[in-house]
Amino acid sequence: MSLERNLEAMERGRENYWLRFPLTSPLKLRWRAQAVRHSFHVLPGERILELGAGSGLWTEHLSAVLRGQNPITAAVFDEEFIRADKRIPNVTFVHVKDLRNDLAAESFDYIVGTAILCHEMYAQNLQALYRLLKPGGQILFFEANYWNPQVAAKNFIKPLGRWAGNVECQVGLRKYILMKVASQQGFVDIDIIPYDIIHPRTPQFMLRALKSLAFFLEHAPVIRDLCGTLYIWAKKPGDEEVRRPRENLAEHESLYGSVSFVVPCHNEEMNVGPLVESIVGYYGPYVHEIVIVNDGSRDHTADVAMAIAQNEPRVKLVNRKPPNGVGRALRDGYVAATGRYILTMDCDFVQIMPEFRDLFDAVAAGHDGAIGSRFSPESLLINYPPMKIVCNRAFHLLANILLPVHTRDISNNLKLYRAEIFKGLKIDQPGFAANAETGLKPLLSGYDICEVPISWINRTIEMGVSSFHIRKAGPGYMGVLANVVFDAWRGRQKIVRAEESIS
Repeated sequence: MSLERNLEAMERGRENYWLRFPLTSPLKLRWRAQAVRHSFHVLPGERILELGAGSGLWTEHLSAVLRGQNPITAAVFDEEFIRADKRIPNVTFVHVKDLRNDLAAESFDYIVGTAILCHEMYAQNLQALYRLLKPGGQILFFEANYWNPQVAAKNFIKPLGRWAGNVECQVGLRKYILMKVASQQGFVDIDIIPYDIIHPRTPQFMLRALKSLAFFLEHAPVIRDLCGTLYIWAKKPGDEEVRRPRENLAEHESLYGSVSFVVPCHNEEMNVGPLVESIVGYYGPYVHEIVIVNDGSRDHTADVAMAIAQNEPRVKLVNRKPPNGVGRALRDGYVAATGRYILTMDCDFVQIMPEFRDLFDAVAAGHDGAIGSRFSPESLLINYPPMKIVCNRAFHLLANILLPVHTRDISNNLKLYRAEIFKGLKIDQPGFAANAETGLKPLLSGYDICEVPISWINRTIEMGVSSFHIRKAGPGYMGVLANVVFDAWRGRQKIVRAEESIS
């Protein structure tokens, strides 16, 4: 069979697969579309090719999560699909007869697909995709994992595979062989991760609850290798700055000149420059000031910040002396901030800067504040340490049981609040646990705080090493929870007594 015949067969099989599970497919496709957005941090106008779009089941979700701001070319291999009348914002359906010649070379920033690459000619498929990507462009596919028991059974017992809906050319992809093949085709920075352990036959009412458990299972040793899908990410070599210049993402005039960005920095000399450049490049109209809190750094963080401030007057340096601590740095940063809103963040969040749009959307819509949630069903975690997941989930489970809140991830230092909320907070913890205080206390005070999904991607070597350690920070988080629970309980007792005296 030719490459295109394989892709046509895979497209039909994939279409039938998603239609077979009408209760779970829309949610799972939505999650995968969000994963595309969070993996690439897509900017408006960047061009996307969806391989094997079929009737557009996934295409609709891609267009929706990208706000219809990205031109999507939906490549269809089965001519029957192209005849259907599909109208999806900013999407063009194209019937492709020859993948290597029908589309212009180096014309796409990203190429994506789901259950379309896992066929016998995937090496030739990757070669064709490499040609279509711009230098610095990336691919992301969600494909059958060879080591999943169900996938393995379908591969070894062909009649079972045909009965279950596999097409003749379909195979399960082996992580390390796939990595070798992708490297041979010229791709770099290849990341192949087991993904999506939730079975499509899962009852719909259980999906969101199981997603929380899946965050751990998809990162747990041994168990993760049994996931049904592989998350396949790779990049074509090239200059990223040339491919995607800075894009102004400040869409709300009501927020112009109103936001103080508060950034605690401890030994972050390599990150301060890119951080300020990204904030100004993406959200310049929003910036009232950028408060760099140098928390006793032993490197040249202060010198770098002072040099930047000479060219960018909105940069304000706050130099702290020991003792160090995130909580102490946050307190000093909030005092120094003078904007109507305060956005607090870590230096390594420069990787996810385009995702801040959701925070600004939330406050522009009238919320008092917004928190970036790493554990929303539509969030994306890449290489997150399993033990940190266990501790984080345990903390939030206890908080939801013991307190009148329902939250997924308030301990993340990515928060955008009205300034008076931060300035009115009493932060007791000197270290990382202060992030839990800035999350829980405003919620319990009755402020309208929402959570928006973000991604978490581990620091690269160039960004240095985080100073966060569970053993040191853990007791502080439990101390925060104990104190907040005690204060909330005491407050409820006062209310009960007042009501009793009235009666």
